[in-house]
Amino acid sequence: MNKRIVTSILVLTVLMTLAVPAMAYRPQDVSQNHWALEYISPLLDRGVMYVYNDGNFKPNQAITRGEFAYSLAKALNLNTAMNTELTDISNHSARGYISALVQKGIITGYPDKTFRPYNPITRAEIITMLARSLELNDEQNAIELDSNFYFDVNNSHWASNFIALATRLNIINGYPDGNFKPNNNVTRAESAKLIANLGNLELVKGQIIETYPISRQVKIKAGNQIRNLTLGSTPLIGRNNQIVNLDKMLISDEAFVILDKYKNVNYLKAYGLITKDDVATKVSSLTGNILSGEELVSIAEGDWAAVTPRLKQEVTMTLLEQGLTIGEVQAIFTQDWDNLEVAAQARLMEAISINTNLPIELIEAAYNKDWEKAKEIGKNTALTAGLKAIMSNSSLLS
Repeated sequence: MNKRIVTSILVLTVLMTLAVPAMAYRPQDVSQNHWALEYISPLLDRGVMYVYNDGNFKPNQAITRGEFAYSLAKALNLNTAMNTELTDISNHSARGYISALVQKGIITGYPDKTFRPYNPITRAEIITMLARSLELNDEQNAIELDSNFYFDVNNSHWASNFIALATRLNIINGYPDGNFKPNNNVTRAESAKLIANLGNLELVKGQIIETYPISRQVKIKAGNQIRNLTLGSTPLIGRNNQIVNLDKMLISDEAFVILDKYKNVNYLKAYGLITKDDVATKVSSLTGNILSGEELVSIAEGDWAAVTPRLKQEVTMTLLEQGLTIGEVQAIFTQDWDNLEVAAQARLMEAISINTNLPIELIEAAYNKDWEKAKEIGKNTALTAGLKAIMSNSSLLS
């Protein structure tokens, strides 16, 4: 055969080989139209998940805590480790990967220092591991969500915020009946989708240079790189202890960003200089939300009349329950101390403490404008500054 023809055939063969796309691996027990095949095959190709010795993936089988730990560590490209205080993983095949997750703070184990690697993992447990993988267990990175996303997970559930955040990040969804079913086991197919969803997200950390609320963009310096990031359709945005809009960000705020698979901002948490709004929210929480953050801001700005009637009514009832007459209560509110016994001032401070949950020592310090003492008692300069602004503008303590 002509040498030139042979060479041409070889070249054509190579080109045809390169033109044919590589076929992703499909386990024998996962059909071509299985809903999770698009997640399972890429993870098998990368070695993040595996099939059993019989060649089956067993998509409907509950994944164990040890199996998921192995896959999560592989997905995060963690190197194996051996230093851990967990007492029941020494003979487990994934012990090095479990230890690596412990070192990263993604796994903590149970109070008895066990991991229980052979137990099926629950939906709440798996979401907790995924949230920690995204560093959402760091207080500076986390946004606290008060609203309950599901009927069966309220704010008292140990994983409630992780579950809510994972839902907002489109990592996981609930069931059609509005429940999350946190104690349900997770199948291997479901875990493949969760790991794939995690892999679609990108973390960006840096400093805010500028924000563009109209254009829905934020400019961030991440390391030596400056990036213009575009907000997604429904981003979750927070600053310090509040959920806010983009225009509330401050230049030089530290920013923690999670980008979705389209490289749009799905999550933005900034933290930096304490503002009046931050203080108001903190004080509102301290008072059991008797006064909202907005009301406290109004008070700090001198608009005490906007909230005085409601709080005065509560304080009035407390003073009457203590045995004062209506005349005495009215004298207290008008600061007519000449017509009252000395104890009346103390009664007022106690009544305010009862109705706001603020320490009485802090109220006394504010009343006496002893801000050094208030600062010492409060042990929080931001809170003390907020109390100073609030109390100094209050008609109750003026």
